[in-house]
Amino acid sequence: MTADFDVTVVGAGPAGCAAAITLAEAGKRVLLVDRARFPREKCCGDGLTTSALRHLEALGLDPRDVPSFRPATELGVVSPSGRTVRLPLHPAPGVFGAVARRTDLDAALVELARRRGAHVRESTRCVGVEAETRGPVRLSFDDQNEVQARFVIAADGAWSPLRRMLTAAGAPGGPATANRREPEWIAFRAYVAGARPAAMQRLWVWFTTDLLPGYGWSFPLADGTVNLGICVRRRPGPALAELWESTLASPFVTSLVGPEAILEAPLRAWPIPVGVARARLTWGGGRVLFVGDAARAADPFTGEGVGQALVTGTLAAKAITDAAASPGIVAARYRDAVRRSLGRDQHLSRWCNGLFATPLGARGALRILAASEFLRHNVARWLFEDYPRAIAVTPRSWPALVRRSPGAFAAATPRRLP
Repeated sequence: MTADFDVTVVGAGPAGCAAAITLAEAGKRVLLVDRARFPREKCCGDGLTTSALRHLEALGLDPRDVPSFRPATELGVVSPSGRTVRLPLHPAPGVFGAVARRTDLDAALVELARRRGAHVRESTRCVGVEAETRGPVRLSFDDQNEVQARFVIAADGAWSPLRRMLTAAGAPGGPATANRREPEWIAFRAYVAGARPAAMQRLWVWFTTDLLPGYGWSFPLADGTVNLGICVRRRPGPALAELWESTLASPFVTSLVGPEAILEAPLRAWPIPVGVARARLTWGGGRVLFVGDAARAADPFTGEGVGQALVTGTLAAKAITDAAASPGIVAARYRDAVRRSLGRDQHLSRWCNGLFATPLGARGALRILAASEFLRHNVARWLFEDYPRAIAVTPRSWPALVRRSPGAFAAATPRRLP
C-alpha cells in the first residue's frame, strides 16, 4: 500500500518531532516515523539549555508531561587543579537550565506531535528511498508499506541510514563521500542511585588532564538519580574504556557521589557528530533535508545537541512551509537559516574547545571566572545558550548582558532544585 503525504519525517527524536509539530500546525499532512516504540531508551547527558527549553515551550511542551524534569539553578565547575567555581543561572522568572531523561522527554514530544495532527508510526524502519530531483520522494518500510511525499526530513541520527541509502543509490544532490566522516566526540553515560546530597543540589561539570578538551558531568534528576558521564574526543576502544573506569575511581567523583552510590547498568555510549558548517544539509535537489545529529548540529564546545536539534528541525519545517512550491528554494532557505542561526556560534565554540585543550588554558579560564561575579553570572547564561555563542565577539550585542529576559515556562515554573 502506498500513502501520500506532504512531508515524511524519519526519526522521532527532538529534531524530528519539532519538524512534525511545526508542519502539522501549518496544515501540512505529515507522517512521523521511527523504528522504536516510545518510550524508548536514548543515550544522552539529559541536560537542557535555556535555548532548548525556550524551543520546547514554543512547541507547546508541558514539562509536567516529563516525569523526570528537574529545573536547575546553579552549575558547579571544577578545574584540573581542583578549584571549584559556582556559576548561578539567571535569577529572572522561569527555567534557564534543567535535566530530563530523554526516555521521558522524547515520548512526550511524540505524543505532542500526535495531538497536533501528525500521523505517527512507531516500530517502523525505513528500508529504502528514491529521491529524484523531480517528483515525490518514495520511501519503503519493513512492514511492506510505501509512502511518497513531496519532502522528506531526515532526523535519523548520527549514522543517518537515510543518508547511507541515498549515497549507495547514487541519488543526485551530492558526492558519495559527503558526511561519511567519523564523529569527533564520544560520550559515556550511566545513572547513579543513592548519591550524596552534594550531587543532587546542583549540576556539576569537571575538567581533568586525561579528559581535556573533554569533560565530565553529573546532572541530578527528579527521580533521585544522577546522570553521570564523560564527553571526550574519539580514541581507540580500550583507551576509552580505561578512561571511563579511571573517571569513576577518581577522587572527585567518589567524593561527589559517595560510598553508598550504586551505578545502574547498563553503561551507554554514543557518538556526538559536530560540524554543521561542513555537513551536506540537503539532497535530491532540496527534497530531502537533514536535521539534528544527521546534520552534525551538536555544539562543538559542550556536545549539547537537543537545542540544536530543535532549531534545525524547526528551520527545516519553516523552509518547507514558506517555499514548498520550489525544492531548490526550500534547500537554499534552509541552508541559509542554519548558517545564520548556528554558523557563527559553532565557529566560536570550536575556538573555546582549543582554549580548554590544555590544563593551563582550563585553569586560567576558571581562575578569571572565579574573580568576577559579573563574569560568573553571564558566562553561565552564555554556556546555557541564553545568549548566542557569538555574542562574545560581537560588542554591539553586549547591552543584552544586562537584559533580564524570562526563562522558559515562566508562567508556571515547575519545582526547582533544593
